[in-house]
Amino acid sequence: MMTAYDEIELYGLTENGTDDLPIPSDDELQGRAVREAFDALIGTLQGTGLGSEIEPLAHAFATLLQRRATVLDETADRLKLKIRALIGTQDGSEIAEQELEDTQRLFERMWEKAQALAFMAEAAAECYERETGDAYVPVTGNRTTRRAMETGAVFEARQLLERADREAAERNKVEGTRIAVTGATDWTDVATVFRRLDRALERRPDMILCHKGAAGVERIAANWAKARKIRQIVFRPNWAAFAKAAPFKANDEMVAAKLDGVILFGGNGIALNLGQKAEAKGIHVARIEAPATLPSAC
Repeated sequence: MMTAYDEIELYGLTENGTDDLPIPSDDELQGRAVREAFDALIGTLQGTGLGSEIEPLAHAFATLLQRRATVLDETADRLKLKIRALIGTQDGSEIAEQELEDTQRLFERMWEKAQALAFMAEAAAECYERETGDAYVPVTGNRTTRRAMETGAVFEARQLLERADREAAERNKVEGTRIAVTGATDWTDVATVFRRLDRALERRPDMILCHKGAAGVERIAANWAKARKIRQIVFRPNWAAFAKAAPFKANDEMVAAKLDGVILFGGNGIALNLGQKAEAKGIHVARIEAPATLPSAC
């Protein structure tokens, strides 16, 4: 039966809300976090009655980091499989898209943490080897770099999977003319939006519609894309992470996605913000005035 200390070693403490904080640099992890801690431990024991414990304690220190890095890496692998499964089950619903986005963010964070812990574990293994003169061999599994103790067959298998991932990413790459659509959230003139987007499609048959999935203009544009079987990229605001600034952050993401143009139907502050940011990057912005039947949208 696992003790509380075993569970903490393998799975970490309960979440404490620090996952959004930046991860220390490699120099900080390798230097202050590992080497200084290792030197402090060994320096205290050298020349004392506990000198004979240096080797097992040094090995345990490296193993602790190695085991934790392995757990994080395996968790990241499971999340990668989940992302692949979610991609195959997307049905266009907001719930499905949100689950995919949440899983992607969790994978990215877990992968970053796994890489950081693996770096620390390898630094600790090098400290052990420097101190004892013996090669570090973990109690179970391989060294966290994985490459350190792989057989030729394992290496070739990993190369095969990596090549397959690259080829799949290339096949799924979204290529075409990226046109962002945004505007008033109270816009109800469907015909105007459809007519203007049809004109854009005639000029750019490879058009890809980009939007944030908001009400009004963007929802109408999404229906247009579905009717015309046009590919869409939805930049949904991350309300949980950015609160009221989420739509503006989504605008930043859209501009960073190398838009080829923006069509602005009327608009509110968020929509106008996208137009201003796009123009600042030299991206053409077409502005369509709100019909007279609609309240002024500014």
